[in-house]
Amino acid sequence: MPTVGKAGTPSDPIFIFDEGAPNPYANFITELVEEDGIIRVGLASLSKDGDGQQKAMIVVRLHLKKETAWELCRGLRRMEEILKRRKE
Repeated sequence: MPTVGKAGTPSDPIFIFDEGAPNPYANFITELVEEDGIIRVGLASLSKDGDGQQKAMIVVRLHLKKETAWELCRGLRRMEEILKRRKE
């Protein structure tokens, strides 16, 4: 059963459905491009095959409005500041 949430405003609600999409692990950026106000980010997972050859498998490609990408950056900055305060 999907998890349902709500965002937005009372006059313009946004209903959020989470049907348990996979949670891929990414540790490598393959693409970071801005084109016409859209930020494209490609993320991959690094691994080695049996011969020791490193490879990067694409796990997700994001296409974000520039404003959304900046919101993500601000959120990461807030998380970093919270963690820094906890360590002090």
